[in-house]
Amino acid sequence: MSRERNAKTLLNLFLQCLRISAFTFGGGSAIIALFQQQFVEKLKWTDSTEMLEMITMAQSIPGATSVNVAALMGHHLFGAKGMAVAALGAALPPLIVITVITAFYDWLCANAAVANALRGVRACAAALVASVSLSLLIALFKKREWFLIAVWACAAAAVLCFRVKALPLMLAGLIVSFLSALIARRGGKEG
Repeated sequence: MSRERNAKTLLNLFLQCLRISAFTFGGGSAIIALFQQQFVEKLKWTDSTEMLEMITMAQSIPGATSVNVAALMGHHLFGAKGMAVAALGAALPPLIVITVITAFYDWLCANAAVANALRGVRACAAALVASVSLSLLIALFKKREWFLIAVWACAAAAVLCFRVKALPLMLAGLIVSFLSALIARRGGKEG
């Protein structure tokens, strides 16, 4: 039974993305933690480095990060079919939920119990985000990726101390990494 649940099939990919998306609150960052936990740690369908690359790419392109990560995971596993199946699995639950919320929006806004429940969910989502960040940092230390560790530290300081938003942060990371690769390539040609 466990082997069937871990089998790499399109149906299982769809169900994994659907389940993660249906039971995750807190936005793209929180859902990324569960993708990391499910696909890297539990199912072992990919490794931390590939997952980090997918997360980075997903955050660099337009659209919901969770759907982008799911689509990239699907493509990684099954090509174009996997991309479509995973994206559908990740997009379906929020689409259904937002449709229902829209119908009852005024009532939900006025309900104190709903507001308090969402505060608790936000706190848990923050813990999930911190967990993913630390697990990715640990993976960088294990691989002795000193440059990327420095980039991580600078990015963390920019967000925590200076409240830098995602887009400028991602652009800065892209530029710094591009320049680093260019310098490393030129250094290799001269040596």
